[in-house]
Amino acid sequence: METVFIFAFGILGGVFLLYLLGIMVAPYRPNEVKNDHFECGLPPSSEVPMKANFGYFIFAIAFIIFDMSGLFFSLFVFDNTEYSLNIAMVFGLLLFAAVTISMKEYRYAKNS
Repeated sequence: METVFIFAFGILGGVFLLYLLGIMVAPYRPNEVKNDHFECGLPPSSEVPMKANFGYFIFAIAFIIFDMSGLFFSLFVFDNTEYSLNIAMVFGLLLFAAVTISMKEYRYAKNS
C-alpha cells in the first residue's frame, strides 16, 4: 500500500514541478490579441455556411467503436472462464452489427 502512495505522490510532485517549470520558463508578453475574446472561432469568410461532410462523423464514430472494442477485448484476454468468453462473443456480435450499420450509413451518405 505504501508503494501506491509513493507512486501517487511522485506523479503529483512531477506534475507540480513541470507546472512550476512552465511558469518560470514561459515568456509573459500579453497583447491585445491574446487578451481578446475568442469564443466562436474566426469570423466567417462568407455569408453562406459550409455544410459538414457526414463521412467525417461516421469516421469519428467508427474510431470510437474500434477504440472501445480494443479496450474491452483486452479485458477479456485476462479471464479464461466460459462466462467471459460468452460475454466477449456477444460483444463481438454487437460490434459487428455496429460496424455494419455504420458502413451502410456511410455508403448511403456518400451516394446521396
